[in-house]
Amino acid sequence: MRKLAIACASVAAAVFLSFYILPIRMLWPLAGACAAGALVLYFFRGHGDRLTRFFLCLLGAALGFTAYALHWNATLRYAVLWDGTEQTLSARVMEPPVEGDYYTRLHVQRTEIPRLDLYLYDYSGETPELRPGDRIRLTARLRRADLRYGEQNSNYISKNVYLTGTLRNLEMYGSVRHSLRTLAALCSGHVSAFADRLFASETSAFLRALMLGDKTDFYRDTPLYARMRGAGFMHIVAVSGMHVAFLVGLIQLLFGARPGASLAGILMVWFFVFMTGASPSAVRAGIMQSILVMAPVFRRENDGPTSLLAALALILILNPFSCASISLQMSFSAMAGMVLLAEPLTRTMLAALGLSERNLLRVPVATVAASLAVLAFSVPLTALHFGSLALLSPLTNLLGLWAVSFCFCGAWISCIAGMLLLPLGRLLAFPTELLARYLIGLAGLVCRIPHHLISMRGIEMKLWILLCYVLAFLGWRSRAESRFRVLMPFCLCLVTLGTCLWSVRARYRSADAVIAALDVGQGECVCVLSGDTTMLFDCGGTGTLNNAGEIAADWLESAGRDGVDLLLLSHLHEDHCNGVEMLLELVPVKEIVLSPDADADEGRLAAITESANRHGTRLTKLTADMERKDGPIHLHLFAPPGEGVENERCIISLVSVGDYDMILTGDALKRAELDLIERTELPDAELLIVGHHGSQTSTDDAFLDTVRVEDAVISVGRNNNYGHPTREVLARLWKHGCRIWRTDQNGTVELWVNLT
Repeated sequence: MRKLAIACASVAAAVFLSFYILPIRMLWPLAGACAAGALVLYFFRGHGDRLTRFFLCLLGAALGFTAYALHWNATLRYAVLWDGTEQTLSARVMEPPVEGDYYTRLHVQRTEIPRLDLYLYDYSGETPELRPGDRIRLTARLRRADLRYGEQNSNYISKNVYLTGTLRNLEMYGSVRHSLRTLAALCSGHVSAFADRLFASETSAFLRALMLGDKTDFYRDTPLYARMRGAGFMHIVAVSGMHVAFLVGLIQLLFGARPGASLAGILMVWFFVFMTGASPSAVRAGIMQSILVMAPVFRRENDGPTSLLAALALILILNPFSCASISLQMSFSAMAGMVLLAEPLTRTMLAALGLSERNLLRVPVATVAASLAVLAFSVPLTALHFGSLALLSPLTNLLGLWAVSFCFCGAWISCIAGMLLLPLGRLLAFPTELLARYLIGLAGLVCRIPHHLISMRGIEMKLWILLCYVLAFLGWRSRAESRFRVLMPFCLCLVTLGTCLWSVRARYRSADAVIAALDVGQGECVCVLSGDTTMLFDCGGTGTLNNAGEIAADWLESAGRDGVDLLLLSHLHEDHCNGVEMLLELVPVKEIVLSPDADADEGRLAAITESANRHGTRLTKLTADMERKDGPIHLHLFAPPGEGVENERCIISLVSVGDYDMILTGDALKRAELDLIERTELPDAELLIVGHHGSQTSTDDAFLDTVRVEDAVISVGRNNNYGHPTREVLARLWKHGCRIWRTDQNGTVELWVNLT
């Protein structure tokens, strides 16, 4: 079977090269050259294993290049052609509509050729009730799905979704037509709705994510998401091989291991894969479980690496763009660690602890070894995609994975029993909910431990990761006693981690102040560090894939900060405050200052107040101008007038460290700026956080004449719909001799202040 592994590895390598490196015009010539080389070697393949391996490599590469080129021409080429156009098309609904804060999202598939999948967003609030399988005719303004917020993003195309759009109108037509995908989606919707009735509100979102991968409400539950992220538990709500293995175990427990039951089990596994959205990780697990079950039927030995590579090659042939899926990359890296390292690492750890293979402690040792094996392959990808690492994930897996399996199986048994007899379902749901509460509580407990989640943003942490691999390799190759081969690298990794964290903390304290305008998209979040004092000014952003609170927490962790002394909210518009709840879940915040007449529409003030009360954060309403000193930072806060639109009722801040001054105006309009310079004598400032993201309604000439700033930072989103920053504001700043920094062009802007 290893010959199959060579061919499959070549297919995968060709697809990854095509996606990340090679231009599309080179693929057909490369496919032809590889095919020609394979044809030549075919006639000499009997002259040795080496020629056979070369033949398989070239054949696999030709197949990979061809599959990618064909798929690109059948999908993304049309997306590029239709980008920015308005199209009328017939389609079939593939999933139940998803309700967002301001929109309804529809997943549909064109019924004409090419049958492309689309995500359509309806902002009218008048979407008719739709179910999977419904046939509709619609008009929409389309956009290519591989570009989001002006940047390349492969999340949608890795899921076979090639166009997004804004829905103009929609009407039903024809009869309902079902496929396996729509039937599975329909069943998933029914199970999800029933689970919501069966389980308590505190556990329902978690259990539905665990059972079905339905994370819509999971992401909306900010405390739950923050806990799972911080504890390294996100993998248990991303349907993957673990869930499929649980399902297979449940099927075998209920029906035994007879051949007929095995075949029925495969069918049930694939229906489950489609019910959960057929993510690459779930498809991989379905393929590998099918190979595992069918190998004895064909009298072949199941080989782990071969099964893994065969699953990868098949997924990439069906959709080459899935190579960019974080789900696929994390799933395959984790499985590679399990296949290649878990068992050897278990034996090494047992020997280091002086335990035999039959010792009762083998199970917890094997669990820790499996977690470390997974981490060995997945840490680089975690650092690349998420920018952070959950240090305690081996511990949380040891304490929690046993409960995950019972929780998953119990949730499904409860739902099935409840559909037949509701009281029985409620009875069985009770122990399942206890386990779910245990897992959520465990995650919350882990998140209270300092440095449970470390940022990978700084160069120190990247070097630490590299050093850990070097130490692990040297320990593995060492001829020392088993305990020293394990304990010495582990202790050295801990010592060097502490050194790196101290180095980061010392570096950010070496300056008199560090000011960072974080890249939060179309929004604003400015961090000021000086001495032991940490302040944030606003925490919100739109037009970005990441929550502003997560971005701020990760940056603070990378700067060696454990908490926030003061968070000032200039006003409560979404782009200045929608990350506050997440920030409070991830970082201790001592005090929040906000306007006394802050707009409470859409529940923002109530949500922030509730979250602040839960975390013991003091809320202060600025009723009059205030001057205060926190460590080296001197603050002048100017209260807004009690009238006018929300943007006229912004808190304006003057932040001083020594003789270095920074002014933040939030979204204040020109009238507020002029009012401020009339009633207050402002100093010449070194830095201005440009008002209203560079809108022409702010940053008046008279205001610039007064403050005479040297540097100007514009916190603005890429390709925003407002035309920010406007040419008028840029011209004013240039006229006044300002150096201009923009988060849409420069990313996060860090300014290091040295007063001497």
